[in-house]
Amino acid sequence: MSEVHLLGGEMLGWSDLDGAHGPGPVRGPGLAALLSVASGRTLVVGPHDPQLLDALPSADLTVLVRGLPDAESLADRYADRSGVRVCCGGPEKLAGTAPYDTVVALDGLERLDSVEGTQLTWGEAFDLLVSVLRPGGRLLLGAENPLGLHRLLAAPPPSTDSDWAALGEYDDTRPAGPARLRARLTASGLRIGGVWAVFPSPIAPAALLDTELLADPDLTGFLQAVLGDPAVLGNQAVPGDRAVHGDGGGRTGDPGTGRDGPVPAAPLLADPARLAGSAVRNGIAGELAPAWVLLGERLPDPLTLTDQTVAARAHLADDRTGAVPPAALLMRDGRLREVRRDPAGGWRFADGEAVPSGRTVEDLVVAAALRRDLPAVRALLTTWQSGAVAGMPADAVVVTPAGTWHGLSGATEPMFVLRRLASRLIDAGLADLWPAGELAAMLTTTAGRKPGSSVDDVSGAAAGGWRELLVDRDRLTRELSEARALQDWYERTLTERDDEMKRLRRIVALLHGTPTARAGRLLLAGARTARRTARSAVRRLRPTD
Repeated sequence: MSEVHLLGGEMLGWSDLDGAHGPGPVRGPGLAALLSVASGRTLVVGPHDPQLLDALPSADLTVLVRGLPDAESLADRYADRSGVRVCCGGPEKLAGTAPYDTVVALDGLERLDSVEGTQLTWGEAFDLLVSVLRPGGRLLLGAENPLGLHRLLAAPPPSTDSDWAALGEYDDTRPAGPARLRARLTASGLRIGGVWAVFPSPIAPAALLDTELLADPDLTGFLQAVLGDPAVLGNQAVPGDRAVHGDGGGRTGDPGTGRDGPVPAAPLLADPARLAGSAVRNGIAGELAPAWVLLGERLPDPLTLTDQTVAARAHLADDRTGAVPPAALLMRDGRLREVRRDPAGGWRFADGEAVPSGRTVEDLVVAAALRRDLPAVRALLTTWQSGAVAGMPADAVVVTPAGTWHGLSGATEPMFVLRRLASRLIDAGLADLWPAGELAAMLTTTAGRKPGSSVDDVSGAAAGGWRELLVDRDRLTRELSEARALQDWYERTLTERDDEMKRLRRIVALLHGTPTARAGRLLLAGARTARRTARSAVRRLRPTD
């Protein structure tokens, strides 16, 4: 095993990487791709998945962790790489060390302090990292949003052992929101090279979106499809889960797997796809992101600018040729896709495919329904279900202003996506726009398809949260009350008519036994006999040929 450099303040029995004391290390292929901006002498502070460290240049890499077991594990992992130096201790021991070309703190600054050392505020830890950054060097900093979607949608997270001194949003030195974070970096002499909103969790993000891309009003449909994708929202880490070291576990909706066995999934308060889509529609998705990653480049001090500094900056510029960070990093269909700005305008994926502008089919259907424009609803549903994107969910199909349709997810059975659309409309409180209890069947018929036997079964068509469960409960309660009221009316009506029938029968029976009724019957019998006799006489008297 390679040597571990003890800086002082190390925690002898503590590990952040095994996930036993908190959410585990920050991880994800999107973050690994973002590390392409690192170059030169690099410092990594805080718990990072070793797969992220593998993506960094190893010519001169220093890794600082506070737990001795983590340091020993990393030293053993990189024993055959001479350029990797593993240190253990508190971050305050970095003061006075030689400056670095790149400093990486994607996990943020909350899990740097050691119980054996000084407890630093956010501002003190940030100033410390900036002080060890060489002029022209880059800082990659992660910052969790205490008011992000992952907090708004989940119950308050349980406290973990790693929260012994975390002030969080009560730390007055910590900037709140992306605008104040940018201002804090600028005030510290850093030029902003990029700000990415992280979804769906700060620990294991599946999508990193540049704030400039998020602010583009033409990409509303694309962004809603991305943030509503189960591959993104289904990977939401639960604070306090026991994610195995290096594993992508700890998901909202899926139990995480820890060293003590499966971890129960935390219930959500509302459907994350709906809230994320509403945030995009209202232009505040960046402000409600679970976390942000900022890239800052330290500007040189003109008073200390020397030829050596200029040469060092030129050397770094050569190393970073072509290392322009992407505007977005997304997990799509099980693979990582990059989005970059198109010099000709708009946005493109790395393979050259244009990012579609426009709105989703679901948005267009809802807007047409709110206008009571049934022909427009019929045209949208028919075009959707008669084309190549028939098996893709309505919230994952973007219709461009030119009228082209782009599917952004895998295909499934068309009837399922129609039931899913009905379920989402019901959960959104829009079921009153259509006849009650017939929404899925009506959508299917309007789309030109024959309803199946279970077309109105929307169970399992869309995954929601407590809010949707309460909406379903209230809807079912209301429908049950209406059904019971209708049943009571039928029973009262049948009882009243039965009583009336019995009364009429009694009257008939009574009239049937009176003398007048008997005389009437005799008179009628005589009249019938006389009529038969007359008919017989007429036949006898009729002349014959």
